[in-house]
Amino acid sequence: MSDVITRRADVDAKQAILGRILDELACEAAILLVPAHVAWFTCGMNLRGLYTESERPGLFVNGKMRWLVCCNVDTQRLFDEELDGLGFMVKEWAWPSGRAQLLAELAVNKKMASDRPFPNMPLMVDRLRNEARPLFPSDRPRLGLLGENLAHALEATARTLKPGDTEAEVAGQLAHRLYARGADVQSISVTADDRATLYRRAGYQAVRIERFALLQVSAMDRGLHATAGRMVSFGEPPAELREAIDAACRISAVFRANSKPGGNITAAIEAGYKLVKATPLEFDWRHSAPGYGSGWFPAEDLRRVGVDDPFVDGQTLVWQARLGAAAVVDTVVVHANGGLNVTRPGDWPQKRITIDGKTYAIPDVLVRMESAD
Repeated sequence: MSDVITRRADVDAKQAILGRILDELACEAAILLVPAHVAWFTCGMNLRGLYTESERPGLFVNGKMRWLVCCNVDTQRLFDEELDGLGFMVKEWAWPSGRAQLLAELAVNKKMASDRPFPNMPLMVDRLRNEARPLFPSDRPRLGLLGENLAHALEATARTLKPGDTEAEVAGQLAHRLYARGADVQSISVTADDRATLYRRAGYQAVRIERFALLQVSAMDRGLHATAGRMVSFGEPPAELREAIDAACRISAVFRANSKPGGNITAAIEAGYKLVKATPLEFDWRHSAPGYGSGWFPAEDLRRVGVDDPFVDGQTLVWQARLGAAAVVDTVVVHANGGLNVTRPGDWPQKRITIDGKTYAIPDVLVRMESAD
């Protein structure tokens, strides 16, 4: 019951935010259809099943009342399992008639705004983008649990995979652990040996892991997303890889230290990659994006039209420090004392790196004394 009370308070607060935006736009009501915005407003309504885009539920909201706009196929479950006690009413369409007709009826003789392009409706995307970034009280424990489950799945899989296993087999083990804990897998990457040097978004193939591997996964639970990665090596890593791992750990700590309100992605990148200036790894950062926004989106650009958006307190970030075949990937929440790690390592090798008096625990490579021989 306490969870419902907290979620209800957050939904009320989000309705007040939407009411303010509607006043600014001189509109009576809004239609929300973007899945991330619907999840944000409902504090994590989960959809299950196969949907076309035109079947997905949306929201109809004014400054005082809120309605779920959904197909008759979904109404019962969504109110029983997702929205009970949160103050929603319903506007329902019968599946043969479709959503478009109901949306048209809702807009008759009203000045409406929307988060999707419609004729004669102001677009709310930019305003909602800023409002959806900071976590609300009911979001924090859910994101924390997702991060814990994500780290557990990665670390358990890394401990039990065997030399000779294929990337695809390991991806299946990782997905199984996450689904068993209630999370939906968004993307998985398992890269064997030197493939991570060639491909920074590798996915997985029927390639056997012989010496080392990088496991990375993005998952979602109740609308919130987190991403993390872990490295495992059979025997001590080669000297070149060990150097890259150590440098990536230091850069990851710098990224964490720069995850403060008012910071931005360019400042974090410049501070981090100073550590490898004038080394063979100096230009590796150019091969992949080192960071994204996250939370209600799996990955969100942190700049618009070439201009960095400042970090805000409670915003979720994914940092991925990549050098050669090495990567340190975690999800953090922006905080005045530096980023709080949502996917922090459990019983796992760690490097403790101190920056400006603050110590950060950074996941290191797991060295397993097994070989493929």
